[in-house]
Amino acid sequence: DLDVISFLADVGTIGDWNMDGLPTDPLSTQNGILVTSSTRFPLLIDPQGQALNWIKNKERSNLPTWNGQNIVDLSDPKLKDKLELCMGDGKSLIIVGVEDEIDPMLDPVLEKEITKKGSRMYVNVSDKMMDYDPNFKMYFITRLPNPSFSPELQAKTTLIDFTVTQIGLEEQLLGKVISKEQKALEEQLTQVLEEVNANTKSLMLLDASLLERLTSNTGDLLDDEELVSVLANTKKKAAEVNAKLIAADETRLNIAEKREQFRPAATRGSVLYFSIVEMSLVNVMYQTSLTQFLELFMGSIDKADKATLASKRVSNIIETMTHM
Repeated sequence: DLDVISFLADVGTIGDWNMDGLPTDPLSTQNGILVTSSTRFPLLIDPQGQALNWIKNKERSNLPTWNGQNIVDLSDPKLKDKLELCMGDGKSLIIVGVEDEIDPMLDPVLEKEITKKGSRMYVNVSDKMMDYDPNFKMYFITRLPNPSFSPELQAKTTLIDFTVTQIGLEEQLLGKVISKEQKALEEQLTQVLEEVNANTKSLMLLDASLLERLTSNTGDLLDDEELVSVLANTKKKAAEVNAKLIAADETRLNIAEKREQFRPAATRGSVLYFSIVEMSLVNVMYQTSLTQFLELFMGSIDKADKATLASKRVSNIIETMTHM
């Protein structure tokens, strides 16, 4: 069966996204693929702020800073100047505060009405020819959970829903429980994931380098001493990397087994959050934010009675969390 995720993104790239804060559930990974692969600029529905956090981390080396801020509000009076700076220097621009419409001034950029003059490219924004760098990226983010965008705006952008899922939230809450209860374990897991990601990318680079050598060779393969040497070296390095990956996988399985002891607390937290969110349909007074819920969740861990056995501790956390 064709797996869309593995077809469009490699393991190393997805690992980098997860390290930058993208949730590990399949839906979030598919959203990540849409954000990075679409030809149109993405418009993200992000009520809980997960997408903003991920993009800020992913683009941290390519974000300009204005008075300590690296995001721009759609209503910012200096939006045009900031757009010109980012577009000319090939920087990334994150625009927040989007509601139902986007400033028509940005239409030429959204539709990529690029004019080429010699080796340079320009976009006419509000009767001003601005330099356009192909490396320029722009992200629009709305915190509205159910915005009503016009079909025209949806056609100009790639609309992506980053609303948190129950499985994704459960994984996040599990990480928070472990960081409180078994901090060393969570740090060890982070280190192992970084090592696995680095080794996986190293293996992929070796494969790509070898393939390039083989395809660029024009003579007899056996007569090319340099190619034979590269083959032997690649084989040796690949064996080393595979051994490291096997060892890391064993460590990861041991850590995962210990983490699973605390999963019931994360599951209960995720169910509670979505129950509260659904209650807002009964009366708006029940509205809550993920940030507020996380504060209560972490508070319940602090207030719950301590216990030596993990199962008893989890039971105490669930009890405290449910009745807070």
